[in-house]
Amino acid sequence: MKQYKKMALTAIAALWTASIMQSQSPYIHRVYEYMPAPGQFVNELPEYRPGNTQADMNRKAEEAIAGANHNVGMITLGGYGGYIVFGFDHPVENVSGKYDFHILGNAFYADANPNSEAPREGGSAEPGIVMVARDANGNGLPDDPWYELAGSEYRKPATIHNYRITYHRPDDDKPRTPHPSNPALNDIEYIRWTTNGHGDGYLFRNTYHAQSYYPLWTDGETLSFEGTKLADNYVDESGQGTYYVLYAYHWGYADNLPNAVARSAFSIEWAVDGDGNPAHLPEIDFVKVYTGVNQYCGWLGETSTEVSGAEDLHLTGRDVDVPVFAAGVAIEPSAVEMQPGETTTLTAVVLPADATNKTVRWTTGDSAVASISAGTVRARVDGETVVRVITNDGYYIAECRVTVKTPPAPPEPPTPPAPPEPDTVAVTGVAIEPSVVEMQPGETAMLVAAVQPADATNKAITWASSDTRVAIVTVNGLLIADAPGAAVITVATVDGDFRAECAVTVADPQATGIRYADGALHLRNLRGCDCTLLSLAGQTLLRFRAGDDGRVAIRLPRGIYILRAEKTVFKIMISDND
Repeated sequence: MKQYKKMALTAIAALWTASIMQSQSPYIHRVYEYMPAPGQFVNELPEYRPGNTQADMNRKAEEAIAGANHNVGMITLGGYGGYIVFGFDHPVENVSGKYDFHILGNAFYADANPNSEAPREGGSAEPGIVMVARDANGNGLPDDPWYELAGSEYRKPATIHNYRITYHRPDDDKPRTPHPSNPALNDIEYIRWTTNGHGDGYLFRNTYHAQSYYPLWTDGETLSFEGTKLADNYVDESGQGTYYVLYAYHWGYADNLPNAVARSAFSIEWAVDGDGNPAHLPEIDFVKVYTGVNQYCGWLGETSTEVSGAEDLHLTGRDVDVPVFAAGVAIEPSAVEMQPGETTTLTAVVLPADATNKTVRWTTGDSAVASISAGTVRARVDGETVVRVITNDGYYIAECRVTVKTPPAPPEPPTPPAPPEPDTVAVTGVAIEPSVVEMQPGETAMLVAAVQPADATNKAITWASSDTRVAIVTVNGLLIADAPGAAVITVATVDGDFRAECAVTVADPQATGIRYADGALHLRNLRGCDCTLLSLAGQTLLRFRAGDDGRVAIRLPRGIYILRAEKTVFKIMISDND
C-alpha cells in the first residue's frame, strides 16, 4: 500500500512540475536596468525621445528584446562598460556539463578577408562580458552579489581586471576637430574618457550618426563603469583603415560568435567570484551583459556589444553538452633538417589532453620546398619553410621549421667519354584542364596537364597550391577541397618551367551572409527566406523573398542598415567604397 501511495505522489509531483514549466517562458521577462556607455547607436537603439526617463529607457529596452520580440529587436550597449540587466520569469538551472542559457547578438563572419592566413572566425565580433546573480535575499531585485562567467580570455595576461573608465559629457557648442585624413570622422575630440591608470582618450563622432552619442536621459557630467576589460580584438587587415576585421574570442562572451554557433551559449558552471574562485551556483535569477573592450575602429566606430534577446536553453528543449575546449597545441619536433626526397612525421599535441575536439589541419609556407599531409612532411628542394598545425577548435597554432639541404656530393671518379646524346625535343608549353573549378569542402577533382609538344622528351611536371588551407593538389593532379576560400593551382614543367593555372573556389555549403556591392544586396544561402530591410530608426525600406540568384537590386546611401531574414538579423555597413 505504501508503495502505491509513493507512486501516486511521484506522479502528482511530475504533473505539477510539468504544469509549472509550461507556464514559464524561455525568453527574457524583464529588463531591470539599461545603461549604455556613449556610442554611435546610443539614443537610437532603442530610440530616446525628449523627456524620457531611466524607467522609460528600461521599458523600451525590454520591449525591444523581451518575450515576443525575442531576436526581432536589438539594443546597443555602446562603448566599454555599457550594460543591461535582465531576468527570466523563473530561475535558470545550472545543469552540470550542459549549456544553460543563450544570449543573442549580431556577430557574423566576414565574407572575405584580405589576409588569407587569418583565423576563420573573423568578421564582426563585439564581445560582451556576462555576469550572473541569484536572488539570494528573495526581494526579486538584482541587488545581490554578481559573479562573472569566466570565458576563454579571463585568465589571459592581456585581460585587465578591475578596469574603471569615466566618460565626460560632451560640450555640444565646442568646435569640432575632424580627423586630418579620414573624412568619416568629423570630431576626434568628441567625448573624453579617462581610466584608473590605463590611459585616456576620446570617443570619436562620425558622419554616419548625427544624434548625441551620450545617453541623454542621464544626469551629471560623467558616467563611470568598472569591470573586466578584454584585449583589443580588431585588426586593420587593409593596412589603410578601410577594412577592419574583429576576431572572435574562443568562447564565453556575448555578441562574439554567430548565434548558430554552439559556443555562443553559456554555462553557469563558469561563474567565479571576485578572486576568480568557482562560485558553484545551483541556479541564477539575473543576467548582466556589458561591452568588454575599449577600442575604436576608424570609420567603423567604437566596438559596442548588441543584444537581441536571451533564452533558457532547458526550456527550449535544446540539450547541448559543453565541450572541453582546446587551449593550445604543440608540435613535435619543432625543427627538422631533411634531404630532398626524404619524409618525416610530425606529431600534434592538442592541449588539454581531454579536449573534446582534437582535430587539426596542417599547412606549409612553401610547398615547393616541403609538402605536408596528415603530419607527414616530404622534402622536395633545398630551402627553408615553416609547417604549421592549426586546431579546428580555437585556431591555436604551433610551428615547425623545416630545412631541406642536399648533402655535398662525394668526389666522382673519372668517367669515360659519354656516348653521343640522342636528339631531344624541348618542351614549348603546358595546358591544364579544367582551368576553373568550383567545389565544396571534402570534394575531389582530377586536373589534367598536357605538355606540348606531345613528343617532348622530358614531360616531368610539378603541382603547387597557392593556399593549401583551401585546396591541396597531389603529385598526380588530384585536387582536394579543404575549406571555403579561393586558391590557384599551378602546374609547371621541369623542362623550361612553363606554367598553367587553374582557379579553384571552395564554397561554404552552409554559411549564410549578406553584403552590399554594385548597387545590390548579395545574399548567400537565404533562398526562399522572407526578408525585411530597415533603417536603424526602424523604418521599413524594402520587403522581399530571396530568390535563387541571391541578388536584390537597390541603391542605398552610405550608413548602417538592419536586414531581418526570418530569425536571423544582419547589420549592413555601407561605406564610401561600396
